[in-house]
Amino acid sequence: MADKLLPVVTRHFMIQPQNVDKLWEDEWSVTLKDDADKKVGSFHFEDAGLDGELNLFMDIEPEYQKPGLGAEIYSAIAEFVFRFPELKVVRTSCRHENDDLVHSLEKAGYVRRKNENGSDFYSIRKQKTAWAGLYMIIGLIAGFIIGIVMSNLWVGTLSGVIMGTLIGIWLDKKS
Repeated sequence: MADKLLPVVTRHFMIQPQNVDKLWEDEWSVTLKDDADKKVGSFHFEDAGLDGELNLFMDIEPEYQKPGLGAEIYSAIAEFVFRFPELKVVRTSCRHENDDLVHSLEKAGYVRRKNENGSDFYSIRKQKTAWAGLYMIIGLIAGFIIGIVMSNLWVGTLSGVIMGTLIGIWLDKKS
């Protein structure tokens, strides 16, 4: 699966692992999209798959830690990681004084969880899907149609909403 998703290309960067067979163990490189020889950073993961969480350790050159560019990198990494269904949380840390990196993480959607020994610890969680509401509405519409055909709008609508809700709950549990 990972072969089809790599390299991760963003507006300014190309992000790829050193070894595709060891995505979660080996180092990844961050290079400029227009100049693949210009390495601007690297990172690696630890504890991948342990309870659906992994730790991200990143080293980016200071000029690329600006909120816009840094957020682009952090967002791309999280988007890649969340394509694997077993991974649900990406965690990282940075020095509290590094304002650019802090703003990059926050702009990318990472949330500060705690501060310990001068370091801020951030994480981003995979968003859960919400199919129940969508299928309830589809069930409502289908129920109206069934109710009109059966000449009993109440029974059709009620059965459509119940079936739509159950399908939505089932899909939510699967994802």
